[in-house]
Amino acid sequence: MNYDLNQAPVGKGKKMAPLASLKKLLTIIGGERSNLIKALTAILLNTALTLSGPFLLGYTIDKYIQTKNFHGVLLFSGILLAVYLLAYLVNYAQMRMMGGIGQRMLFSLRNSVFTKLQELPLEFFNQNKAGDLISRINNDTDRVNQFFAQSLMQFIGSLIMM
Repeated sequence: MNYDLNQAPVGKGKKMAPLASLKKLLTIIGGERSNLIKALTAILLNTALTLSGPFLLGYTIDKYIQTKNFHGVLLFSGILLAVYLLAYLVNYAQMRMMGGIGQRMLFSLRNSVFTKLQELPLEFFNQNKAGDLISRINNDTDRVNQFFAQSLMQFIGSLIMM
């Protein structure tokens, strides 16, 4: 059997479709469902707080600046500051949650890869350099971690914001 990673797979070892890969990743991260729901809730709250800032600013300009009621301007400035501070704290909590989820998923994924490597025959290691294997495993698992810890949440937040 040919175990060379530098050659394109032929026959039954073809590349997995993106949706099938995503489903496989979802099974790995399945134990984090409650934490993902908390992170999604934090994203929704953060988006609502971020979008309320310009609304409060517009309201303050229309009601208090045009009528030269500076007490109202100061009051709404404090409210705006509180809203932005709360949005910052929620964003921080969401990033911490997703970072933890990403790290636990990375640990599980690396354990799965290690288990799979233990099952491979010696011929596989004769045909592939150790440095190539380590590089591929580290780079690929780190990319998956970055996707779950940063990119996915930013994408969802941007969609909700729009």
